[in-house]
Order: sequence, then structure tokens, then C-alpha cells
Amino acid sequence: MLLKQQTGLTLVDTLLAVVILFFLTSTLIPITFNMKQNITIQQKQAHAAEVAFNGALKYKRYQEVSGEQQIEGTFYTWIYNEGQICVTYELNGVIKERCI
Repeated sequence: MLLKQQTGLTLVDTLLAVVILFFLTSTLIPITFNMKQNITIQQKQAHAAEVAFNGALKYKRYQEVSGEQQIEGTFYTWIYNEGQICVTYELNGVIKERCI
């Protein structure tokens, strides 16, 4: 008489798989959070550059020396001063300035 061997995972195999999944998720969550923050910072910097470009066009065409623009709920204020355009905006509760 042949004995039929049972197949499947043992308790140790299951616990090992759960521990591995726990470590993977505990390292991926902070990484994705940091990536999202970095994308937000880069996006706001790109918007500030766009506002500076628009400000340069307004200065060249209409001699405007300051203005304000709202993009995705954030207000960007630009000022032309001594040959450069500086854009101020808020990022995570901190006022940032980018001059071009």
C-alpha cells in the first residue's frame, strides 16, 4: 500500500512568508512617502519657474514689475528686481523663494 504524501505549506513556511512580507512593506511605505514628497517639491519648483517665465513676458510686453498667479491652489507671487525675477510661494508651511 502506497502512502499519499500531503502537499502544502507548513506553519513555519507560512510564518516565514508573513515575516518577509512584513519587512518588504515596512521598507516600501517610507520610500513611497519620500518619493511623493520629492515629486511635490519638484512640481512646485517647476510651477515657480513657469510663473517666472510668465512674469518675464509680462515685464517685457507691458512693463509690469510684479504679479501673482495661482496654480493648483498655491499662490505664486513674482517680482522683477534688478534684472531678475523672484518668485515666492509656500511649500509645507514654509515660504520659499526662487530667483531666475
